[in-house]
Order: sequence, then structure tokens, then C-alpha cells
Amino acid sequence: MIAHALAYFTHEYFHSFTAWLLGFKQHPLDLDYGRCNASNILFQQEVDENVQYDPIFASHHGLSAALIAFAGPGIGNGAFYFLYFWLFRKSISKGANRLSQLFFWLALMSAGNVWSYAPTRTITTHGDMALLARGLGISAWALFPLVTVPAMYIAYSFFTRLFPLARQSLFSAEPQHLYMSSALVAYFYFGFFGGSEIGGHYGVVPALFSLFSVLIVLPLAVAYCIQDPRHWDNTREHSSAP
Repeated sequence: MIAHALAYFTHEYFHSFTAWLLGFKQHPLDLDYGRCNASNILFQQEVDENVQYDPIFASHHGLSAALIAFAGPGIGNGAFYFLYFWLFRKSISKGANRLSQLFFWLALMSAGNVWSYAPTRTITTHGDMALLARGLGISAWALFPLVTVPAMYIAYSFFTRLFPLARQSLFSAEPQHLYMSSALVAYFYFGFFGGSEIGGHYGVVPALFSLFSVLIVLPLAVAYCIQDPRHWDNTREHSSAP
């Protein structure tokens, strides 16, 4: 839960700081923090970047709006996933298991957040991806491959390089640790993040992607994560780069 909150606020602050640096916001720490209730405290459901995009577009600064919209998922989550992967490897090499666990879950929350935008919420009419497409002057369909390819690479990196290292160093002591961790990893990546749009708030296409994540990818991810350890025998020597 701490890792989720840190990754979430990193996302929102990258929106806010980018808007501030570009001159479209007075205070970079001025988020909309929402109310003091259980869902907001636990999952930051009401926390928002508090950036007003309409004046930015009205002043013909579409590229600035695109950069602000991209900064949250692209830098605050996407780029930070690779930073957390690097920090995870460093802490593992030094035997700092507590730090390794923190960086592992931070990497997961960052990667899962990226998945919730691409491919899940790219083909839509509002939100960060719609603002990015509008700022670049392209359709959401044209944006889709540009953001989905990196998102797929992050998923590939997490499940084939980062998770095998975590399996060997953090989750291999007891079978139940591996099973619980595999379930949590798959749930957060493809259920909590990937399944967030089943309700249809972002339209039909995101809802379909969410259904696909929950009903097909999530169980496959669990099966993949708990498969025979012999499949991971040579992983450590091939995992030197994200």
C-alpha cells in the first residue's frame, strides 16, 4: 500500500511539476488532495494533478499540454520503473532484502500504472492519453501503437527479468510466499490496474481491454509466475539490464 501511494503521488507530481516548469501552474505541490475518507487514504481515489488544460490549449500551447499529460504515466511511472529496477538490483546485490522488497513493489506499481494507460485507456475521449493525443494533434488510434509498444516492453521486462530475480531472492524460501506473491503481482498488474475500466467510464474500448486483462491475462500471469523454478535457472545471468 505504501508502494502504491508513492507511485501514485510520483505520477501526479510529475504532471504538476511539469506544468509549473512550463509556466502553467503557480505551485507545483498544489494537487487536489481530495477528502479524508477510507478510499482516498488507502488508494488515493480523489487525488488529482490539479492542472487546468483548457487554458493551455486555448493559448495554442498544445505541445506543452501533451508534455504535461505525458509526464505522469511516461516519466513518473514509465521511466521510474527502470529506476526502481536498477535500485532493486543494487539492493539485492548488497543483501538489503527490506529495501529490495520496497523497490520491487514500487517497480510493480509503476509498471502496472503504465498498463492502466497503455493499452487500457488510450482509445478514449478524456484523461491523460486523450490529452496527449490532442496536444500532439493526432487521433487516439494513431497514439495507440506509440504508447502501447513501450508499455508492452515494460511488462516484458517486469515478468521476464525483474520478477525472476525477485522470485529467487525474495520469494523462494517457502512455497506459500511464492504463491501469494504471484497472486498479488498478477492481481495488481492486470486486475487492479488493468481491470480498472470494466465499469466503462472511459468508453467501450477501455472496458474491453480491462475485461481481457482480468479474464485472460491475469490467470495466465499467475500460472507464469508460479511455474517450475527450472524455467528460471539461467535468468539471473541474463538480467543485468532492464
